[in-house]
Amino acid sequence: MSDKVADAPSGLISRSVDYVSESVEELKKVTFPTRQEAMRLTGVVVMIIVFISMCLFVMDLVFNWLMTKMIG
Repeated sequence: MSDKVADAPSGLISRSVDYVSESVEELKKVTFPTRQEAMRLTGVVVMIIVFISMCLFVMDLVFNWLMTKMIG
C-alpha cells in the first residue's frame, strides 16, 4: 500500500510530461488561415449575423402585431 502512495507523484509527473509533449506535437500540426482567408471568413460571419438579426426582427414584428390583434 505504501508503494502505491510513493509512486503516485512520479506517475502524475510522467503523465503530465507526456500530456505536454503530445500537446506540443499536435500544435505543430495546426495550420492557421492566411490574412485573406480570415478576412473572407469574417465577412461571411458578419453577413450571417445580419441575416439572422433581420429574421428575428421580422419575427418580432409579426408576433407583436399578432399579440396586439389578439389582446387589443
